[in-house]
Amino acid sequence: MDADTSPAGTRPYRSKLKRPCDRCRSRKIACILPESGPCRNCWNVGKSCTFDKPPNPRNRDIGSRRASTKTADYSLNFVTTPERPNELIVFERTGPENRSFQGDGKLSPRGCQNHDNNFLPTTNGKQPNPAVSYGSLDTINNIRDTPKIQHIRSLDQLSASTAQLFGTSAESDPWLLRHCKYDDNGMRHLHGIHFRNVGGVPVEGLVPVHFLVTEDSLLGPSKEATSFSQEMDVQQLRAELNQMIPPRFGVRLIQLFMRFVFPVMPVISRSQTGVASKISEQSLQDIPVHLVAALYASALPFKIYDPELVLCGVYDSQLCDKLWRMVYQLIMQEIHTPHLSVLQACLLYLQRLPVGSQSALADSPFLWSFLGTTVGLASSLGLHLEPRPWGIPAWEKRLRRRLWWAVYVEDKWRSLLIGRPPFIDREEWDVQGLDDVDFVVDGPNGNHEQGQAHDRNEEYGAIFRSFAKLAIIADNIHQTFYTLKASQRMCEDFRISINAARPIREELQSWYASLPESLRIKQKHENNYQNTPRIEGVSSLHFAYLILELFVYRAILRPLARSPPPPPIADDKDPQDIAWLLEDLGYDGQGLDQLPVVDFSELGDAAEATLNAAEKCAGIIVNFVGALTPVDFDTFWYPWTRISFATVSNFILLLLIQAPTSQHASRTKHLLDIWLQNLSRQYKNHENLMSLGLVRLRTLMADGLARNFIVSPHLAEVLHTNNTGNGAIPSSANGAWTIQP
Repeated sequence: MDADTSPAGTRPYRSKLKRPCDRCRSRKIACILPESGPCRNCWNVGKSCTFDKPPNPRNRDIGSRRASTKTADYSLNFVTTPERPNELIVFERTGPENRSFQGDGKLSPRGCQNHDNNFLPTTNGKQPNPAVSYGSLDTINNIRDTPKIQHIRSLDQLSASTAQLFGTSAESDPWLLRHCKYDDNGMRHLHGIHFRNVGGVPVEGLVPVHFLVTEDSLLGPSKEATSFSQEMDVQQLRAELNQMIPPRFGVRLIQLFMRFVFPVMPVISRSQTGVASKISEQSLQDIPVHLVAALYASALPFKIYDPELVLCGVYDSQLCDKLWRMVYQLIMQEIHTPHLSVLQACLLYLQRLPVGSQSALADSPFLWSFLGTTVGLASSLGLHLEPRPWGIPAWEKRLRRRLWWAVYVEDKWRSLLIGRPPFIDREEWDVQGLDDVDFVVDGPNGNHEQGQAHDRNEEYGAIFRSFAKLAIIADNIHQTFYTLKASQRMCEDFRISINAARPIREELQSWYASLPESLRIKQKHENNYQNTPRIEGVSSLHFAYLILELFVYRAILRPLARSPPPPPIADDKDPQDIAWLLEDLGYDGQGLDQLPVVDFSELGDAAEATLNAAEKCAGIIVNFVGALTPVDFDTFWYPWTRISFATVSNFILLLLIQAPTSQHASRTKHLLDIWLQNLSRQYKNHENLMSLGLVRLRTLMADGLARNFIVSPHLAEVLHTNNTGNGAIPSSANGAWTIQP
């Protein structure tokens, strides 16, 4: 009899050929073995999984066995049955003969990459030191009253209730809550207070996970406090939305969202929203209003690609703004009783690209504050914890993991680009990297149907996973060079900066080398250029990679030029200080206009090589942006990319102002002129992305660089004569960027 076909409440059959590994046998914990590779516990802690030791002799003494049941171990092992694929069965076992019990031997060592909804690791032995056997808790908790099964139940689909995480230091200690008696749904009801145990623990290396479940009706006054107006009925809100976007147009907008936005922002569950195969008007009614409005607003910029939508909102220029306004109001109302749909709406709201005159301005502090709200909401929902061991549906595990990485990407990129401390601490999350399982689609029977429900599942996974990996490197760059303490430590030490940059550059090069062929930029002269299917977002991915290279060089350049001496600080309210300041300026005022000379001989050839490499990096970016076509902009770009274009403008100006010689100044000035031309030309293709970088550059150059910056004599001469020199300009060839004279 197979473990999957055992009747509920009985011990599943385990072949003696699949004995536990040496480590699991010695620790007396469940050894979950896949078809190949190490067991789950050994893989979790990075230990070797061996089968060298012989099996322990079995004790056949019935009297001893009965005596041992007084302190028997207790554990929960999760399996699923073929007739109920989404239901989790938890078996209660006592006695030493069951200590080596293992679940289905087909589980994958990487969190069930091939059987996601079956993977719920358990242990039924002693815990790590201080060791406490679950058998010792038998008399305390009367475990015999605990249900023999725990069903898989969604955290997100609790009826009229909201679940929020109990953290490790919360007022309700998770290590106490693990001793509660839970029903077959993992719930404990205590006079209006409800605890939800997600199951799947204890597992070595993981912490107990419990949620506080609160009825939505209890939080009504809080929702009213932050509501913009009197709370409207759901049907009224949906009717208002349907009036703005008729459902027949809404279906087509969702299709555009799946084509242009979803590959880079896979924040919805295709099976749960009904878009796995073909979305219908009826399925739209099952999506929360705040989420469907956010989906509409995200897809509206791409309506020109659907002839049926060309006239949608053609006479209402504020349609998109009205949709985003509705999304924001509902977020502020629903944030007291959040579900995953609220976080999904928050993530999409962050993708709102400024338009018109607003695109020339930096983001207001509101956006950074809203990102903090989004990260806080994700933590409340427990998205920062690895959900694969939990007793929740497979689709919810996949969605939670993708949502966490979407939040992570936003936090790390925005914090780096605007120079703010990130909200996410690297010590406060343990979600593993995304894999193929995270992008499969559940079919009607709950089984995975990767590649059947949508033709581009692999493409969706590839592009977003690459952005997520790049965000990890972005965080590493930020923590290494751009935190307050790191900047203070490295800004004047060239050698420390160089040594810190080497491993990061290796990470970047490794990331680029590992890109699948579908994500590499093909050149037009390549034979397979026309036959290669195009994936949305590839150009934005490569541009993000180049920006991280830029940030590495920008940090290394800081020690190469000393800052000019600052002017004395005076208190305007103190006349005596003002007189002192005037005397000081009259005596030494001309010194403030001189830039201290940099002695490169002190730094050696490494400084010259670094400066040349930084100029080459800037040239590669200039050439890359100049080579972008209108087709490259006909896709989704993260809104924070517009800050990246402004960052490039600033970096080239930095190279010019700090140029140590006339040769470097001439080459960089020529590079700046070409960058200005490329920005101006690409501005016509995507005004909202290019506007900030172009305005920043023109503002600093409007009255002449010599008027806005303290320049060296050789740079002043270059600017005066407008000598472009014979510097090298980057060009692209064969998929790699090179320098040509």
